[in-house]
Amino acid sequence: MKRSLIAATAFALALSAGACSGGGDDSSDNGDGGEGRGPITYAQGKDTSGALQAIIDDFNADHPGEEVTFVELPESADDQRTALVQDFQAGAGTYDVAGLDVVWTAEFAARDWLLPLDEVDTTGLFQSTVDSGTYEGTLFAAPYKTNAALLFYRSDLLDEAPTTWDELIEDCDIAAENDMKCFATQMAQYEGLTVTFSEMVNSAGGAILDADGNVNIDTPEAQEAVTFLSNGIQDGYIPEENMTFMEEESRRAFQSGDYMFLRNWPYVYNLAQDEGEDSKVQDKFDIALIPGSENVGASTLGGYNIGVSKTTDNPETAQDFINYMLSEDVQKRIIQETGEPPVRESLYEDEELLAEIPYFETLGEAIGHAEARPQAVAYSEFSQVLSENFYKGLQAGTDPATLLPDLEGSLQKVIDAE
Repeated sequence: MKRSLIAATAFALALSAGACSGGGDDSSDNGDGGEGRGPITYAQGKDTSGALQAIIDDFNADHPGEEVTFVELPESADDQRTALVQDFQAGAGTYDVAGLDVVWTAEFAARDWLLPLDEVDTTGLFQSTVDSGTYEGTLFAAPYKTNAALLFYRSDLLDEAPTTWDELIEDCDIAAENDMKCFATQMAQYEGLTVTFSEMVNSAGGAILDADGNVNIDTPEAQEAVTFLSNGIQDGYIPEENMTFMEEESRRAFQSGDYMFLRNWPYVYNLAQDEGEDSKVQDKFDIALIPGSENVGASTLGGYNIGVSKTTDNPETAQDFINYMLSEDVQKRIIQETGEPPVRESLYEDEELLAEIPYFETLGEAIGHAEARPQAVAYSEFSQVLSENFYKGLQAGTDPATLLPDLEGSLQKVIDAE
């Protein structure tokens, strides 16, 4: 039974058509390995949909002697990374192909754990997703599934969504007239705050890292972004309780009818449309692109990429498998059967999917506008320093003109230590 994206994305927090490329056809009948060909293992986080094994089984049926064995890693992203780092660092070779969070590309490529994906065809994929798997100009991790944030808004109270921060602030008057709070987002001290910070800076036309990989946030663009957030806390259009909100807390606050606007991931849509006491906004909301400084904003890109371990004995099979996973047929199966957004642009014009998923066209636009998080080799430490220091600055009401230079210095130390 198919599961639509709107039904399944709640489990995902919160990236050449129909055939394999390279020598896939030749390998399907030789079965005896050969240089670069043979059985491989594919490791990724727990498949909560239960659909991935059937997709892999279809590849195996066409590739006797080059079968893929699926290894499920823990559900937690941190635990997945730990398992992969331990294996790759030791050169153990347990995993030939690995599912990687989009923020791990720089670390795994810089540490020489991944092979360049010279035979993977990225034609027709969103450029934003390809960029997330590219390090120093080379593709090391192919985009596999993706995600982008959306603005949920009360369509029963507004004729159209705001496209800029100023318009959103103006619409807060309507929220007040209806005894509602205005804007909910994720501002607790965790990875979500790094996402929020990145998203706001990008939506103001700035960037956290410059072209040389150095931190570049002591800028007018970053100051405008932080001012929107800090003024929101101080002036009340972003209530202070948002500093305890992660994805689920903010979703529940919107679904309860307390808020006019919510920035969150697509999984919210189906939950907010559910009948029953858990949602007070059924048929009262719509979705749009997130607002920005002067026009629509740039969502922070979510998703998952696939890389090939440098220790693999069968890189040809590994890259054929990746091309298979990127094919249009498989990408469509992934969204219909696992609920996770595909990386192939053409699918966002697919009539069947557009009819099945009410927000799918807007999601495609959001992915096209999206920006990856900073490609820092020590990303985990970088994100921790960013979220901790930014949170403290917001909590203390620090002027952005003071907060940003200090934050830039702290983050640059992480970059310099890589």
